[in-house]
Amino acid sequence: MAPIVSDEYKEMKRQEILQSAHACFAKKGFEASTVDDIVSHSGISKGAIYNYFKSKDEIYLALMEGQTNESGTKFTRGIAKCESALEKLNFLIDAYLNNDPNAEENKDQALVHYEFRLYSTRKPELKKALTDRYQDFFVTLLTDIIEEGQAAGEFKKGIEPKGYADIFWAMVNGVTLQATILNAYHYKDILKEMQTMFIEKLKA
Repeated sequence: MAPIVSDEYKEMKRQEILQSAHACFAKKGFEASTVDDIVSHSGISKGAIYNYFKSKDEIYLALMEGQTNESGTKFTRGIAKCESALEKLNFLIDAYLNNDPNAEENKDQALVHYEFRLYSTRKPELKKALTDRYQDFFVTLLTDIIEEGQAAGEFKKGIEPKGYADIFWAMVNGVTLQATILNAYHYKDILKEMQTMFIEKLKA
């Protein structure tokens, strides 16, 4: 009879695989990394890894899901302390101002993120998963804040909330990508200027 493995043990092993995969992706890049690299880093057999994840793609999607959940918790707690839609919007922008991709501790994660995004464009299932993640979490989050601001008279009634949510994330993702690929890019200064322009466009 096979030994009974607890759910806690399974989750611990799953997290060990994810942490090792993240380290490998950061060091070699997503496409260059292999499951054998993850095996070497984690000390977990290839067969055991495939018991938890069907592919390298699935491992990265699990990493992104974990990051989204972590961001969701952080944003939800922070937003709950804000008294207005404008405060909530500024809280989100401040979160990105404090997560500069130029900072040494953030560089690898930003590079792997954009590498995977480009890689996913050639795989319809992955592209759909990332699109759903973007719409369900990020766009919905901003849309709700803008609608709240409109209801409270803080933001213009005539603007389309979902469209402006897309503009917000295009702004944040664009400046983050530029900072990732360009040397000496003034990420914080540019994001602050974008913040001013975006809010002025929204305000009633």
